[in-house]
Amino acid sequence: MQTLFEGIWNKYNGDTTGLKTAIKGLHPNEAPQGSVYPYGVYYLISDVPEYTFSETIENAIIQFNLFDDDSSAKDINTAFTALTNLYDWATIDMSTGGYTSIYMQRELSYLLKESDVWNYMIQYRLVFQKN
Repeated sequence: MQTLFEGIWNKYNGDTTGLKTAIKGLHPNEAPQGSVYPYGVYYLISDVPEYTFSETIENAIIQFNLFDDDSSAKDINTAFTALTNLYDWATIDMSTGGYTSIYMQRELSYLLKESDVWNYMIQYRLVFQKN
């Protein structure tokens, strides 16, 4: 859903002191080859419509992955804090697609290190409705 991806990107792009300074870039679906650490990627895991008698509500799961190759976990934890400060209970502007954001709730986070690269995975549930 393009309007959801645009809303997530615009929220990140408008953040001048938190996440945008903690990572070098945030990319939909995959980072370009050669991306400089630390960086983030976000994906749509699922999007399920819920129909009521008077409105259509979308229930989506978005996953963010933050990556860093620093030997210390300090920078990846700083990026995690900046991401959660920006997106926990956020309202995402999806008005260009005719949607209204209801809420964005963090549901899961997990930190692991593989091949000397930290990977912080954070999942959010977004609920929004068609205007």
